[in-house]
Amino acid sequence: MRKFRLSYLYVLALLVVAGACKKEEEVPRGEFASGVLVVNEGNFSDADGTLSFYNPTNEEVTQDIYKKATNETLAGVFQSVFTADGKTYIIDQVGSKITVVESETFKLLGTISEGLDVPRYMTVANGKGYVTNWGPFDANFQLPDSYVAVIDLNNFTVSKKLNTANGAEGIISLNNTVYVAASGDNTVHVIDTQKDEITGGFEVPSGPRQFTEDANGRLWVLCNNYITSNLAKIDVANSRVATQFEIAGSAKSITSNANGTKIYYLCTPWGSPGQVFVIANDASFAPQEALITGDNFYGLGVSDDETIYIGRSNGADNGTVIRYNSEGTALDNFAAGRFPNSFEFRK
Repeated sequence: MRKFRLSYLYVLALLVVAGACKKEEEVPRGEFASGVLVVNEGNFSDADGTLSFYNPTNEEVTQDIYKKATNETLAGVFQSVFTADGKTYIIDQVGSKITVVESETFKLLGTISEGLDVPRYMTVANGKGYVTNWGPFDANFQLPDSYVAVIDLNNFTVSKKLNTANGAEGIISLNNTVYVAASGDNTVHVIDTQKDEITGGFEVPSGPRQFTEDANGRLWVLCNNYITSNLAKIDVANSRVATQFEIAGSAKSITSNANGTKIYYLCTPWGSPGQVFVIANDASFAPQEALITGDNFYGLGVSDDETIYIGRSNGADNGTVIRYNSEGTALDNFAAGRFPNSFEFRK
């Protein structure tokens, strides 16, 4: 009888555990958990930025997902978004605010506005947010008061400001160290996230703007000073620029494939077609021929399966997203909002 009772209890315990696991697995994910988030910057004077969502499985597109989730319009010029720990931060450069929403449902969680002045890009490290801010233009159209705002992610407040060189722009975190591109200078700042202090930096070609990371843990910096454009590959472990390349002019966006073996970048020369180039992470020279060429290219993204997404602006009309395979052949396209500038790929 005792043996039977123990066996019964053992089976019952297994059923309880299995039931708990099943219950956990059955928790539904939000509507925007898996797919492609499209950041539509909007027209500067109209502040009519929106966020679209594309489902590659059924090819459905949902426009203005914030309004769908909240029944309210979120006005602004959306320079970028950043997602971490179940929260998405929508960065409005004109309104100098960040709207925080649940990543999967887009329900509003809060707003950050105090302590921001033309925010641009964000990263998270050591449990805190770091947001680049241009600050105001001076009489010479320079940005001498640029800084990085340190964000307390528990109460959505700015806890500290770190002054940078002219035009703080792109920002990235590697191993809880934050790197900041000063676009009006030739400096990449290094932030110690334990102390929240700028503790060093790198000299790169002028106009550093955006970053991506490669398979070897090296930073690639896209530089553009409106005259020339360059790529600089930084060996962060040894605090040096390992390689730099001169590339096609008016470089705008940079990203990498999922495993970091290829670097993609978009150049948009004034009055000429846009060009997307691809370079291997161990290359010793820059490509001379574009992988993709087309009119009015505005944003670039690469999904995990190496589908290339290009945001195309259509002037006063809403934009279009064109999808290409990794060989540069057009696959299809779908509608977006005005000036689609970037993408976030969700699994």
